[in-house]
Amino acid sequence: MTGREDLAEKHTGIARRFILAADRYLAEGDLVQAAEKLWGATAHAVKVYCIYRGWRHGRYAHLRNAMTRLTDESEDNSWADGFKVGYSLHLNFYSDNMMPAALEANRTIVRLLVDRLLSDARSSDG
Repeated sequence: MTGREDLAEKHTGIARRFILAADRYLAEGDLVQAAEKLWGATAHAVKVYCIYRGWRHGRYAHLRNAMTRLTDESEDNSWADGFKVGYSLHLNFYSDNMMPAALEANRTIVRLLVDRLLSDARSSDG
């Protein structure tokens, strides 16, 4: 494995671990922690995509820019829309005002985005 592949695998593992943690927190009724773990899964999945594309990924702005670029290149707004949902879950960490039904719906969107990013990352290797 190359250093890039090792780094991508590290962030893939974190994203998957955060998805599982979010499920546990949601089952326990801890919506703040569930939301934050879903945001973390989103961020780490975007990092994986960036690593394979050779894009910067060390800051939030890099992740946001990557999703904008991916959306523009693919002409598919679902990438940016999913990222915005993930970020809204991060904002819930500070406000704790998301209702359980909204969190559940957003969890579905984030899981789809994370799965899609992780599966498309290797094929985007450029």
